[in-house]
Amino acid sequence: MLKQSSVRFFALVLALVLAMTSVAFAKYETLEYGMQGTEVLKLQKILLELGFDPNGVDGKFGRGTEKAVTAYQKARGLEADGKAGNLTLTKLYAEYNALGDNAGSTSGGSSSSTVVTTNPNTLKYGDSGSRVTEMQTALKKLGYYSSSIDGRFGAGTQRAVIAFQKANGLTADGLAGTKTLELLYKLANSSSSSSSSSSSSSGGLTRTLRRGYTGSDVVDVQNRLKALGYYSGAIDGVYGLGCIEATKNFQKRNGLSADGLMGVKSYAVLISSSAVAAGSSSSSSSSSSSSSSGTYVKLQSGDTGTEVKNLQKALKNLGYNVSADGSYGPLTVAAVKSFQQINGLTVDGIAGAKTQALLYSGNAKKYTSSGSSSSSSGNNYGSITGPSNSQVQLLHWFDEVKPNLKTGQNLTVYEPKSGISFTLYVMSRGRHCDVEPLTAEDTDRMMAAWNYEITWTPKPVYVKLPDGRWSLATMHNVAHGSQVIGSSNNFDGQNCVHFLRDMDECKQNDPNYGVTNQNALRKAWKELTGITVN
Repeated sequence: MLKQSSVRFFALVLALVLAMTSVAFAKYETLEYGMQGTEVLKLQKILLELGFDPNGVDGKFGRGTEKAVTAYQKARGLEADGKAGNLTLTKLYAEYNALGDNAGSTSGGSSSSTVVTTNPNTLKYGDSGSRVTEMQTALKKLGYYSSSIDGRFGAGTQRAVIAFQKANGLTADGLAGTKTLELLYKLANSSSSSSSSSSSSSGGLTRTLRRGYTGSDVVDVQNRLKALGYYSGAIDGVYGLGCIEATKNFQKRNGLSADGLMGVKSYAVLISSSAVAAGSSSSSSSSSSSSSSGTYVKLQSGDTGTEVKNLQKALKNLGYNVSADGSYGPLTVAAVKSFQQINGLTVDGIAGAKTQALLYSGNAKKYTSSGSSSSSSGNNYGSITGPSNSQVQLLHWFDEVKPNLKTGQNLTVYEPKSGISFTLYVMSRGRHCDVEPLTAEDTDRMMAAWNYEITWTPKPVYVKLPDGRWSLATMHNVAHGSQVIGSSNNFDGQNCVHFLRDMDECKQNDPNYGVTNQNALRKAWKELTGITVN
């Protein structure tokens, strides 16, 4: 008679054989680009769990999922065709099941019944509501989330969750379960507590404020900077780009190192009675920034305050396109350059003594359309010779452009109506190309090409790719979202370049602004070549 231990051993071997047999003979439908549904959603979740990010868990097999499948296949020695066929899925599900109960489970003895299970209280892609809002708020407080708090668990929120999980040693699956949320709220609350205590009972600053810091000490700094005329943003307790620029301007005007960091030394000057206000060196006249002695404080990109607002008002009164918001941004730089060009001054976008003296003299030339044309017609904006019509192609984003384009490369853009060119830095590639002007000069050129009007309306442009091909594309010039280069390019955010996409795919994934760009692109191609693209 066999011993009991031997019986258990043979039973275990038999179970393993049966399990391996069921896996070996499982048949799965091939999942590939363009498909969607629960099987694709399951695939995406498992890929993410195994460390292969599909760039969104939405049940749609797009290029991100295809790329993740290819990466998995390469890593596992499979044929890397980007299609999740029977062999790929068999290996994928077997590997996933081996992770244990926390990853998933099988039922019925067949690997075809592989499922991904989550706690019903877990927040995941596609969820919405107050719990998502609360989570986004905490993620933003800790610096992981930079988009708007809208209560919708989209791709941006998912990336923030993954980043938080990676930074804190959690399973980076993009699912906000009990462990993730408990730690998130614990750290967010402790951050608030430390922020509140950072303005200690002595009334001083106990830490150096940097980008992303939050707390009552940030509120104190914002209020003081606003009172001195340097800060015009919201008093929200978040030390963001607006605070950094305001601090830099305060530091410049007060003889401090202009690094944008609010440390003990800068704070001591900030709260002192001798702190120099933004407009203290000029009169309070709304029509002039000159002092009683007739001198002018040089104003340039990044400056804020009363003097900047007075400058903007004077430009606006002469017909130049600028908003009198007290912040010397790209639009103000472009308006000053236009003013300088039309009035025969050195075109540098900086409002120095000569520029301001003429501006406030009553003898300055007003903005005219002819002046605008001359300011955007040539060497002042580094124009290049654009491509001939025969050189311009209508290249497909997913099939021809994106596969050959890398993050960090540069694109040359030629705006055909003005003849102005500028360079864009590729910061990311999704359903369109996210970019930033490479330098402050490129921002100025782009604004000039748009005739100094900031608009979401798509404009047809010719884009020279790194491989030398020219393609028709559309883009706007509105700064939005996050950025990579930073404030040095005078463009506070990112921009978008849209290339040709299949209209059915675009209507499904980007039914609003994406379709708007595709329509504009097809119209421009029709005008250029006479060819209609459906």
